[in-house]
Amino acid sequence: MKNAIRKAVITLSLTLGMLVFAAACTFVLPELEQASPESEQVQLECPLPDGVAPPADPPVTAQQVEDGGASLADFALAARDNHVSLLQEERAPEKTLHLRCLFRQEGSPWRSGSTYLVQLTPDGRVYVHPQQMSLSGRKLSPVIYAAILHALGIDPATLTDPAAAIAAFAAAAQGDGGPFNLPNIADASGYATVFFTGSAQRPTLLLAGFELNASHLIPISEEALDYGDPPITASDVVDRATLKAFVTAAGEYIVELIESDDPLARSNVIAKARITLRDPNGPWIDGPVYLSVMDRATKLIQFHGGFPDRFEQRRGGISRDIATGELIVDQLIAAAESGPEGGFWEYYFDNPADDSDSAEVPKVGYARVFVGHMPLSDGGTFSYEFIVNSGYYLNPESE
Repeated sequence: MKNAIRKAVITLSLTLGMLVFAAACTFVLPELEQASPESEQVQLECPLPDGVAPPADPPVTAQQVEDGGASLADFALAARDNHVSLLQEERAPEKTLHLRCLFRQEGSPWRSGSTYLVQLTPDGRVYVHPQQMSLSGRKLSPVIYAAILHALGIDPATLTDPAAAIAAFAAAAQGDGGPFNLPNIADASGYATVFFTGSAQRPTLLLAGFELNASHLIPISEEALDYGDPPITASDVVDRATLKAFVTAAGEYIVELIESDDPLARSNVIAKARITLRDPNGPWIDGPVYLSVMDRATKLIQFHGGFPDRFEQRRGGISRDIATGELIVDQLIAAAESGPEGGFWEYYFDNPADDSDSAEVPKVGYARVFVGHMPLSDGGTFSYEFIVNSGYYLNPESE
């Protein structure tokens, strides 16, 4: 049961592209001799939890590929092997999340120029894109995804049957993957491999050298999206009562997704929900009113409705209250943990909907801890804690 729970945490972290968390754990920054600006930024945005040693550099780095000293295949397989090795270690969830954060950092061994790693869900949705997290949740063009599956030795037709799909990915994970190239589609080439995350039977596709952009994805208008039916939407948020109801509805929506019985379906639906939570035509975002979700154990943000490229898969404590200088994440955590229903706080942060906003206008935030009970493959469940928060700007004329 212990191993199943540990693997389930890893699996959930891979599928909860939307979830963010806040924890009361202490983070330390390793001392670096003659640290470069790039390495200092990596340590700021991807700090290691107390007692966790930094991962060893991979035998093949992105910079080596850029310099012509290594192939994409070497780089992709080194990344896969690093993941598989981490999954067997103590404190694997924290180490895996830290590694994913490093994937996003320019100057780390995992990203240099046009060489980086994109992660996909089993149905071909973007999970982690180091350059453009705003594309997370979006689905690849069927033509491109078919080429990637063929590179893995998988017949796309097998994905219509969940059991057959799992078997096909399991077989592919025993191999080394392969290159894909669609010469008639700009930048649609790279190297694909896949690995499994353990008892929850959730494969993750790893792509190297694929400069994925919006043109490679199907339009959102062609997606069948389920936004839920929140009683309070982002456009309804005007005061503390409506803000609390909005965050509560979002937390309950996410819990429902977590508690799906089918691990493969759960993975895909949760990834897809990143679109619904970010869609400006949906109920979950309206100008400066948006959601953020944080894993309570590591502070690494998994979803951010306002600034995905800036915050997702990164530490939640890199932004400060522009008036007080305090870390906003500390304020958020204190509010979330102030009671069983969370709490409010006021802070000063950039309004993405107003280029002329002033630090004299505060934002009211509300944060709350939620728990989702994820089914395990052995029949048990794992209780996963996360924090959802949102906020609205006070009207200086009426407040």
